[in-house]
Amino acid sequence: RGKRKWRTTQRAGEMAFAMSATSASLSFGRNVASTQGLRVTAAPSSNVVVPRPALKTEAMVKIRFTRLGRKRTPFYRIIAIDSRKRRDGAPLEELGWYDPIRKQSNLNAPAIKAWLSKGAQPSETVGRLLKKSLIMD
Repeated sequence: RGKRKWRTTQRAGEMAFAMSATSASLSFGRNVASTQGLRVTAAPSSNVVVPRPALKTEAMVKIRFTRLGRKRTPFYRIIAIDSRKRRDGAPLEELGWYDPIRKQSNLNAPAIKAWLSKGAQPSETVGRLLKKSLIMD
């Protein structure tokens, strides 16, 4: 412990340099010995700003399952959710449930029809369930 006589602090070997974006000058760290191998390029004389078109982000609403239940005992809720969200994310609305073990389901038909009329897309499995229950054509 008592043998420390000096301490050095080196950031990236003290060989770092920064080039200014507005001019063609270089500023060097403390211990740079030569400028051999370094290139200097001049900055463009005019900064032209090109406006981008406004981005339209339209989120698709999906009608799909969210899984509940224990291991090897699945139970699903049918939900309306933003298509970019994860499987068990917060739903926009709960539309019913499906028990694949007992083959039972409880569907809120008016709410499902309302979401379908707004453009919501059911997943393949939910679509089959809706066709079987005569909610969808």
